[in-house]
Amino acid sequence: MNKFARHFLPLSLRVRFLLATAGVVLVLSLAYGIVALVGYSVSFDKTTFRLLRGESNLFYTLAKWENNKISVELPENLDMQSPTMTLIYDETGKLLWTQRNIPWLIKSIQPEWLKTNGFHEIETNVDATSTLLSEDHSAQEKLKEVREDDDDAEMTHSVAVNIYPATARMPQLTIVVVDTIPIELKRSYMVWSWFVYVLAANLLLVIPLLWIAAWWSLRPIEALAREVRELEDHHREMLNPETTRELTSLVRNLNQLLKSERERYNKYRTTLTDLTHSLKTPLAVLQSTLRSLRNEKMSVSKAEPVMLEQISRISQQIGYYLHRASMRGSGVLLSRELHPVAPLLDNLISALNKVYQRKGVNISMDISPEISFVGEQNDFVEVMGNVLDNACKYCLEFVEISARQTDDHLHIFVEDDGPGIPHSKRSLVFDRGQRADTLRPGQGVGLAVAREIAEQYAGQIIASDSLLGGARMEVVFGRQHPTQKEE
Repeated sequence: MNKFARHFLPLSLRVRFLLATAGVVLVLSLAYGIVALVGYSVSFDKTTFRLLRGESNLFYTLAKWENNKISVELPENLDMQSPTMTLIYDETGKLLWTQRNIPWLIKSIQPEWLKTNGFHEIETNVDATSTLLSEDHSAQEKLKEVREDDDDAEMTHSVAVNIYPATARMPQLTIVVVDTIPIELKRSYMVWSWFVYVLAANLLLVIPLLWIAAWWSLRPIEALAREVRELEDHHREMLNPETTRELTSLVRNLNQLLKSERERYNKYRTTLTDLTHSLKTPLAVLQSTLRSLRNEKMSVSKAEPVMLEQISRISQQIGYYLHRASMRGSGVLLSRELHPVAPLLDNLISALNKVYQRKGVNISMDISPEISFVGEQNDFVEVMGNVLDNACKYCLEFVEISARQTDDHLHIFVEDDGPGIPHSKRSLVFDRGQRADTLRPGQGVGLAVAREIAEQYAGQIIASDSLLGGARMEVVFGRQHPTQKEE
């Protein structure tokens, strides 16, 4: 039982809609049907009473009172509105006249019925009813069918009692008219049986229509589910915002969530790529130092501080990029500390000299000690490290560094004697994954990272031609006033 329930629960929206709507239709059908049937029954009783009262009036008109006896002469061509049985009583309840002598019917008339006008019913069996309809062959056939289906079936006969006051020609009379056709054999009674079939047919007709209505109504949800599956299969990037009014808010929020998650994923992927790229230099220094130790070109006492410095640099870079990942896109600088530029560049030059030791790169620097950088030290090191590494990679031998500072900007110039950067590719080299020279090893990340960090300081990196014959990179840092507040 539990497995069966778990298989079908929770119910789908379509099944819920069908069950709820079918329940409403069933309740309304029952309510309307019962009201209609009750109204019809009341109307039927009133109509029957009027017909029987008409028969009663007819017999009163045809009755004659002579010698303290009553007689009724029925014309041979008289067309009765319905087959009836008439009994006439005096004011004391004594039977004066009967259309036919049927003992069981006479006993069924209750004395209290004769005291006032009214409408009553007599319950009897099929055999008794048969005596009332002895001359009606079609009714006898119907009674035979009823007897075959249920020998104990009960028959109900309508009875109308009408009291006529005494007049000059007639004493007070009570006329009782009995409908000889039982209610169960009348066509009107079949309405109760038809109601069940109509209700069943109504449900059988309505349920397919409800299914179609549910299918049409839930199409937007099915479309949304299909789009979600396409998202899972990477065949779609966003949900279609053109949907029904009820789903618009949901789709908008889901799209916002997807966009946020995609940006977060791209942010961490970019951060991981940047971190990997930033670790290349300290790892290259460690590799070069270990190679020197193995070839006994450097003693352990000299190699140890170099290796510890690079390990510390790696640790700082990891912490720095994790912090940047959480702050990326906020536009707020991590700090506004004042750092002399020359010592920071000296450390970078020392590390790059070890990396490019075999190439024999000659890095010279002409920077005044008063020139300072305002901001996060690791930002400056990351930008200049990438720019200098790019210059050392493509230079033939010489790399020159100079700087100029204004009230709110710091300009650092890095020039090399390499092949330079063609005009058509000077904007391309700052895009991720793009490089001017695809023959040399690299990932096309360094200058893109440098530009992103410089832009956080309202700065930029400008590529031009150098007097040395190669490329000239002008790194501009904005927001360099120590007392400037972030907006």
